[in-house]
Parts: sequence; C-alpha cells; structure tokens
Amino acid sequence: VACCNIISLLVLLVNDKKKEIATLQAMGASKKSIILIFGSCGIIIGVLSSFLGILAAIFTLKNLSVLVNFLNFIQGKQVFNPSFFGDKLPNTFSVESLIFILIITPIISLLAGLIPAIKAAKLNPSKILRS
Repeated sequence: VACCNIISLLVLLVNDKKKEIATLQAMGASKKSIILIFGSCGIIIGVLSSFLGILAAIFTLKNLSVLVNFLNFIQGKQVFNPSFFGDKLPNTFSVESLIFILIITPIISLLAGLIPAIKAAKLNPSKILRS
C-alpha cells in the first residue's frame, strides 16, 4: 500500500513538473540525473515514513491501555472484545521486525520511486516546451 502511494505521489509530481524536467533536459541534464532526482525522492519519502511509523508504533505500544480506554470511551462500548482478543492485547516490541523494516523499506521505496523516475527521464523536452 505504501509503495502504491509513493508511486502515485511521484507520478503526480512528474506530471506537475514536466516543464521543469524538460528545461533541465534542454540544459543538458542526463537521464540518469533525472532518474536520480525522482528515485531519491522515493527513498526519502519511504525512510521518513518508516521512521514516523516506528515512532507511532512505539508511542502506541507504550500507551496501549490509555488508547484502548479512550477508544472504549468514544465508542461507548468495549472496542476489543475479550472473548475474541483475550484479556490483554499483545504489546511486545520486536527488534528483529524493526531491523527488517529499516532495511527493506528504503529498498522497496527505491523500487517504487524508479517507476515514475523512468517515466520522467523518457519525457521529450521539445514537445513539452512547445506546448
């Protein structure tokens, strides 16, 4: 889901920046540099999002009972049924999962960022600047 969001965000960015990309290409920017610009945007978005997600997960785990009580108050009933979820929600923190996320997220974000980056590099600057 996150990769699809990165792809759609960067596709919209490429569509909005067509004239700027064409100007860069007309001034001599190579296709590799255009790909590098938009590919790095994908990596940056993925890394920042994973750090924000990790911070949100740590906050949620540390304050799980407060958040569950708040949700119960808002709903007016018990949100997590003990017969289905048990008496206590799991609140363990896995360092292995954290390391996996920190390694895999930039790689997947790079792959997701390459699709719009290649699209940006294939733009024809003369057609764009004429229109």
